[in-house]
Amino acid sequence: MTIYKDRLTARHEIRIRDQQYERDRLADRDAFQRESILSLQTAVSDVIKAAYDELDRLLAEFRESGSWPARQWETPTAKGWSEAVLQLQLSAARVLNKGLRELAQEIQRAAGDAIWATDLATARRHCDRIEPLHVRFNDTANRIFASLF
Repeated sequence: MTIYKDRLTARHEIRIRDQQYERDRLADRDAFQRESILSLQTAVSDVIKAAYDELDRLLAEFRESGSWPARQWETPTAKGWSEAVLQLQLSAARVLNKGLRELAQEIQRAAGDAIWATDLATARRHCDRIEPLHVRFNDTANRIFASLF
């Protein structure tokens, strides 16, 4: 009887330890995801800011010259653009939610299309896509955050 009781106690302790390990692992995963999503949100905001800054520069040039200064390969990279895109890609790699990663990439494409537009109307059309995508991105992030607490 004592041996049976000891075995039962040992199994119970192992089960409790395994459950605690699993809870700790899930808590660590959730914390990692929260940090990763926050990082991705910052990166998305930086990409949008770099695009808007470049569009402001292009608009100022347009007002002075009367023609849209379409970017060429030789045009200097928009200020902060490369760093923001690299940070977005790095941050996206850490996020497990595929939908959120895809929204971040869609925002990057829309912002890139806007600053590489060949004329003002095209730039405006691409720029108009950014804000709704950003709202969807943040709504999706909000739903994910809610599930991580």
